[in-house]
Amino acid sequence: MSLQGDSPQFDVVILGSGIAGSILATILAKHGSKVLMLDKASHPRFAIGEALTTHTEKLFSLLSHQYAIPEFKYLTSFDQVNQNIPGSSCGLKHSFNFLYHRQGQPQSSSERVQLAGTRSTHLFRQDVDYYLVQVAERYGARLFSNVTVTDIDIDEHGVGVKLEDGRKIDSSYIVDASGFSSILAKKFGFKEQPSRFKTKSRTLFTHMTGVKDIDGCLSEDKDKVVPWNAGTIHHVFDGGWMWVIPFNNHEHSKNPVCSVGLNLNLSHFPKSEDTSPEQEFKHFLSKFPTIADQFANAQNIRPWAATGRIQFSSSKCMGERFYILPHASGFIDPIFSTGLIQSLIAISPLAALILQAVQRNDYGMKNFASLEQLQQKIFDHYDSIANSTYISFKDFSLMNSWLRVWLLQHTMSLAKLLWEPLQELAIEDRNGYVHKDLSRFTEIDYLNAVDPALDNWGNDYIRKVETELEKVEAGLISSDEAVSRILSLLHSTSWFCKVNRFIKPSHRYVDILHSPWFYISLLAYSFYSQLFLKKEVRPFKVSFKNTVNELRWGIEV
Repeated sequence: MSLQGDSPQFDVVILGSGIAGSILATILAKHGSKVLMLDKASHPRFAIGEALTTHTEKLFSLLSHQYAIPEFKYLTSFDQVNQNIPGSSCGLKHSFNFLYHRQGQPQSSSERVQLAGTRSTHLFRQDVDYYLVQVAERYGARLFSNVTVTDIDIDEHGVGVKLEDGRKIDSSYIVDASGFSSILAKKFGFKEQPSRFKTKSRTLFTHMTGVKDIDGCLSEDKDKVVPWNAGTIHHVFDGGWMWVIPFNNHEHSKNPVCSVGLNLNLSHFPKSEDTSPEQEFKHFLSKFPTIADQFANAQNIRPWAATGRIQFSSSKCMGERFYILPHASGFIDPIFSTGLIQSLIAISPLAALILQAVQRNDYGMKNFASLEQLQQKIFDHYDSIANSTYISFKDFSLMNSWLRVWLLQHTMSLAKLLWEPLQELAIEDRNGYVHKDLSRFTEIDYLNAVDPALDNWGNDYIRKVETELEKVEAGLISSDEAVSRILSLLHSTSWFCKVNRFIKPSHRYVDILHSPWFYISLLAYSFYSQLFLKKEVRPFKVSFKNTVNELRWGIEV
């Protein structure tokens, strides 16, 4: 294949028109590129990956400011989603809820954790994905649905995509956003066999109706911040967890559906080929009476899907004239909804890199090498978190302590995103979107700013905690010993942790985002770290001038 001397039909072809493919297509088309999405199916369609987090919402806000696309802002809160996305059937997410279960026993009120304070969204993906693909088309991207790609030819001059119906499409660059079945990862032999990830889990999932409000199945609990059903339910047990994501949990809902997924540690629950997903789910319910009560009247409205090991990884995610988005190059686990976070982080600089390549007609791999390194690093970071989470499910006290570690890293990663790239962009756009030099989003400093890991902050507490949990898994120390060491490591991170109650396991109901003390102490610690900590151990950079202007002008970041 050679396009030398010819003008390609498109600047960029994107394989897949799911949420990530459509977002990237929107950005590229908005900024003048000729973009085509190719999809083997059509919209609307079923998809999982439905629970947003504050981190995800702020990444949507970041993309909106970066590329002057207001539609991305519509995904930054539950209210925005329901006001702006036609026909939205989404649910409300006020909290992360963790209910620990022991076989044969009703769920105990003493083994519950609620991390509340958000007003996020449970995305009904068939509505939201359909909306986003329509947004991409309005900005000028094209979509070919129900097409099968049979081959892709790439050389130094361009890309040729062959379709089953005989058509051939030429482009300058191609992005794989197709998911697990990634054509490019398969073509170039990037898939790692077995996956390098430490996490080893499998899942079965579906959509159901008739799922009871969990609050009616639990013993009375006066300390909860919000109703349990007002957020994502994590039913946790030794060896796994189960998500229940209601779309019918607010007064305006007309959607009776709940998303349900059972996630099992393969070392505890190896897959049996002789058992159907329905049989396995019923057997699971028979062990846990409170969960069984919640699902006493439930009916699945689509066939159960069941997987083997869900983790997959790739040794590389880019090459000559192509890039593979995170969800097509790897996957870890649904826990903490990190999949969409990874995709949005990658798209943020990738779109600028592609636009720059189109403008300069320079698609050299060297331009994308730093982003590939970041993408692989984030995979390993979230893999360690997921693996540690499964180990912590051994008992409630261990899980409760580990959730403090997760909440701290989530909070500091979010603060890093807010105070480094997002605050500055929001201030620039205080009177409306302004043109930005996109090259700033391709620089190493920017990649470091969107990296969720805080490598040197807090005495490397998170890696040390993960080591303690691995000792529990290996039988080298008890859960009680690990809990004691984890709390000690948390206190060693900074005085910020010592003055906030959320790291105390006794404080099981946390309303972190509505705590004035939390915001004051975080702001004070941020300025303290800027003034007194060495640059290499600061959690993030803080601009005094930008912070004053944010407060003075009442800017929402």
